[in-house]
Amino acid sequence: MNDPMDENAVLAQQGADRAAYATLARTHYRRVFAVCFGMLGNVHDAEDIAQETLLKGFLSLRKLAKPERFESWILRIAKNQCIDLLRRRKHHHSLPVEQEPVLEPRPQDNHDLEAAIQRLPQEIRLPLVLFYFEHRDAGTIARRLGISASLAYERLRAARERLHQLLTERG
Repeated sequence: MNDPMDENAVLAQQGADRAAYATLARTHYRRVFAVCFGMLGNVHDAEDIAQETLLKGFLSLRKLAKPERFESWILRIAKNQCIDLLRRRKHHHSLPVEQEPVLEPRPQDNHDLEAAIQRLPQEIRLPLVLFYFEHRDAGTIARRLGISASLAYERLRAARERLHQLLTERG
C-alpha cells in the first residue's frame, strides 16, 4: 500500500529528521509485530524481532529508493528477520531434541484460525504462512527455507491437514 504520509515521513527522516522515524515506527509496529507473531508463534520472540526490524529499518532507511514503498519494505525486513531467527535456532539445535508438544485447543478456540495456526509446529507453520499469507509458491518456500520442493509440498499438506483437524475438532 502506498501511503503519502509514509512517503513524507521517510523523506523527512532521510533528510535528518530523526523524529519522523518515530512516526513510522508507531504507525507500522502492529503490522510488523503481527507478521512476526504469525511466523514465530511466540509473543516474546515476535516482540524482539519486531523491535530488531524497526531498528534495522532505521539504520537502513537511506537505502530505500522508493519511500512510498516503506510498508512493504519494512514487512519484508520483518519476514527475513524471522526466517533468520528460525534458521539460527535450527542450526543451534543440531542435537536430536524431542518435538515441541502441540497444545491442544480448547473447544471454544476451535474456530479461531489465528489460534489454530499458532498451534501448528514451527516446521509446518512457516511454509503455511509463506504460502497463504505471503503468496509464495512451493519452489520459493523451498529455497527460502533451504529444503527440497517436495519437502515444502509435504509440509504444506501436513499443515493443511493439521489445521483442518484443529478447526473441526469438537472438544
